[in-house]
Amino acid sequence: MRLEQQPASATSSIRIRPTTVGMGEIADPSQYSLPANPANLLRADPARRAAVSFRGDGVTLAGHLYRPPTVAVGEPTPGVVMCGPISSVKEQTLPHYAERFSAAGYTVLTFDPRNFGESEGAPRFRYDPNQVIADYSCAVSYLITRSDIDPENVAAVGVCMGGGYAVSLGARDKRLKAVVSIAGGYDIGGTFQQFLGVEGFAAYLRQVNDLVQRQYETGEIAYIPTIAEALTDRVPVAVMPNPEAFSYYDRTGRDEAPNWSRTLTADSLESYFGYNSVIHAPLVAPTPLQIIHGTTDTALLPEHAQRVYDAAQGAKELVWLDTHNHIELYDQDPYVSAAAGHALRWLDRYLGAESPVQEQDLRL
Repeated sequence: MRLEQQPASATSSIRIRPTTVGMGEIADPSQYSLPANPANLLRADPARRAAVSFRGDGVTLAGHLYRPPTVAVGEPTPGVVMCGPISSVKEQTLPHYAERFSAAGYTVLTFDPRNFGESEGAPRFRYDPNQVIADYSCAVSYLITRSDIDPENVAAVGVCMGGGYAVSLGARDKRLKAVVSIAGGYDIGGTFQQFLGVEGFAAYLRQVNDLVQRQYETGEIAYIPTIAEALTDRVPVAVMPNPEAFSYYDRTGRDEAPNWSRTLTADSLESYFGYNSVIHAPLVAPTPLQIIHGTTDTALLPEHAQRVYDAAQGAKELVWLDTHNHIELYDQDPYVSAAAGHALRWLDRYLGAESPVQEQDLRL
């Protein structure tokens, strides 16, 4: 990893860039489809969180609140609202970051988007990025109403699709003091088109369109698999058709989040493929924006993280971490602790929690 210090100004800060060799290795993605090392897997501690609920737009959203263990009951702290990957529930991915942020003095809110997990909403398992962003905004509103939150010091932090949504939220919600995106999804249709080619992506999307057409004609909701190890004649359409996603969600869906759904509505993919937060990046300013991404992310390509950084204005930072794949930043160390350490450095700079910790202290 190579560290470059740019001239200090309102529009730039530290960038951690991958070496040329590191970026070149992305050309062979097969070597990064590594199984998770059980020794590196993180386990969340349910005792660190409390169940809460709050109003969304016409529904009740279920969340978990992580309070700093060293602050008095009711004492106001800076707040962080977190959002996670597509289809995920609050028991997946986010607890590992929330525990680290709360240990550093922040009160953290995670939640199930509408239609998922313990949150209300119908039809079940319909996923709409714009609606998730609206839920994200409601989560900020809820956090600000709490007496144990400093309403002038609230940030948004997202992982995977939640990272892209943090950018979109930062573009429209100026209550936020900072935005952090980790392994973010920014241009989903463009990413799939790169993977499948123009004609291949069009054919893939046409299959989705046909399912939605059938749903329109019959009135019966069409569902598709959330994960698949690969696209086959038997499984021609899935939201995340790759071994990496399959291994993560199959494992956590059984062990940590039994209310995670293995299906989504087919029309979810139409809105999902239309999501693009690159166009929102310039509007985040003047809110400080930090982008953290893996150098060898073969699910959400590094070039899109670079596009978001380049498009952003004002205080911004791009951090490259030497990873092997995408999901290492979900629940594996040392990657989660490294990403959390960089995020905390950014949050401390702009929100200033009382008890910042060093990166080496984050291995809980």
